[in-house]
Amino acid sequence: MRHPKQFEHLRKGVNQHPEGNFSLRGFTEREAIFVHITKSAGTSVALSLFGELPYHYTAWHYRVIFGRKAFNRFFKFTFVRNPWDRLYSAYQYLKNGGWDDKDRVWAERHWGDITSFEQFVTEWLTPERLSSHLHLRPQSYFLKDARGRVMVDYLGYFEHLPEDFARIAKHVNPEARLAHTNASKRGDYRDVYNRKMIHKVGKLYSEDVDSFGYGFDTVQRRKVVDQKLVGDSE
Repeated sequence: MRHPKQFEHLRKGVNQHPEGNFSLRGFTEREAIFVHITKSAGTSVALSLFGELPYHYTAWHYRVIFGRKAFNRFFKFTFVRNPWDRLYSAYQYLKNGGWDDKDRVWAERHWGDITSFEQFVTEWLTPERLSSHLHLRPQSYFLKDARGRVMVDYLGYFEHLPEDFARIAKHVNPEARLAHTNASKRGDYRDVYNRKMIHKVGKLYSEDVDSFGYGFDTVQRRKVVDQKLVGDSE
């Protein structure tokens, strides 16, 4: 509250980019907040609903930016993704240059000697390194507060993208149609894991696995009830 002009700029400012402008102004216009988790179809969802891209802020960041009253009033949603699939997507994305030179330089510095996804998982990936790049952070980091409470109203699933997008669009922008952008060209994640890798990634991302109902190649949906995640049938 001591810096109202800075927060107003965050809410209304526009940063131009060839692949799509970055701005949060659509959130205010439509009274909706999209928590854009990395590598979870967020670019397609954001451009389709708002015509612009948000940043990878956490839900807690948005409560600060928009203020508690507006945050509580707005419809808040996100998309989550199978942690094993998401990690493979993030690895391929960063290895191939990422979004910009900053990503490329980071990958070259940290993964220059990494020659395969298996080597990345078994030799490089550790609990401490999950926070070394935004694309490696657990999805729970984006959605939960310090007490573990879920700060969004609706949890969309990457695996059910078309139908979940349609439900969200009814709240946010009924005329929106899902456009697929920023899709990566790669094989099925299930083909690149062995048992040791499956176990290690499941342990490293155990909070996401348990919170969102994922198995290596299965999903049992969760929904948000009173800031907690419960089975979709409950």
